[in-house]
Amino acid sequence: MENAALDRNTRAIFAGSLSRDLATTTAIGVISNLVTLYLISITGAPQLAISAIIISTFLFTFLSGTNTMDQFKAWIADMDEQDANSHSGKLAKQAPFTMWKTVYSLTFLAVAVTQLLEVWT
Repeated sequence: MENAALDRNTRAIFAGSLSRDLATTTAIGVISNLVTLYLISITGAPQLAISAIIISTFLFTFLSGTNTMDQFKAWIADMDEQDANSHSGKLAKQAPFTMWKTVYSLTFLAVAVTQLLEVWT
């Protein structure tokens, strides 16, 4: 396999890896939030312990998710000429990363704040 084809294959694998990382981070955050919601509504779990889990879940999803989105943005910026001129490359260059990061972060922040309010009131 020549270098250009190998580079293209490596870049495709990297993009798939980033996609899987973001999906896994999001799934972990959602499942953790569902478990804490269950604990809040069903049991009399200690407030401080539940609060620590809520805060750490938010921090994990926020840091990991936004970092992965930044990696996607860097990956797009590093596209070679052939990828950048493809339909996918042109669409990727126009991706609203700031909006995606904002919505992603605000969603998990809203869940964390509402859960903390429920725990402490």
